[in-house]
Amino acid sequence: MTRRADRAAHGAAAGDVLIFLATLSIAAALLYPAWSTREFRATVEEAVADVETLSAAARVERDRRNRWPTPAPPGEAPPELSGLGQADGIFDRLGYTLGWASWDVVDSVDAPPSTDAPAFDADPVAAEATPMVPVIRRVGAVTVHSGDESLLAELLEKYSGRTSFVLDTMWLLVLPERAESVAPSR
Repeated sequence: MTRRADRAAHGAAAGDVLIFLATLSIAAALLYPAWSTREFRATVEEAVADVETLSAAARVERDRRNRWPTPAPPGEAPPELSGLGQADGIFDRLGYTLGWASWDVVDSVDAPPSTDAPAFDADPVAAEATPMVPVIRRVGAVTVHSGDESLLAELLEKYSGRTSFVLDTMWLLVLPERAESVAPSR
């Protein structure tokens, strides 16, 4: 029997299998970055859609009841938005967890002139000072918690025209009291 006939009778040689595996490995190494990038872009798009959904639902709640939803731990829906927290809801995804926060902010505004205010004739600086009155308002925010710094950086860039920031493993988007007409960038 010749060597060629012997090989045909017994299958491929070890060298042939190694060449096939090396070719397959090179192809996988070349294609992996494209697959990985596509998967990452899908995660970013899903996170943006979830942020927009939560923002819209919170804004509807604020318009309806004149207050933001109650703060809730990451991964849990506020009681007012319980419909979003169902199984397969937006609050707990693979790669990130959505959250809702709100807190009080104290601003100061000019006080209306008082008719019974004492005169400050002796102190010209005090005479020119405008009295201020504290105003307490509530601010709402959407949070995304993730160990993937790239995802947080993408969200920061996507919402660069709005008040948002990253702190450790959390990205936070502050929602103004009134809806902005500016669409997110990109």
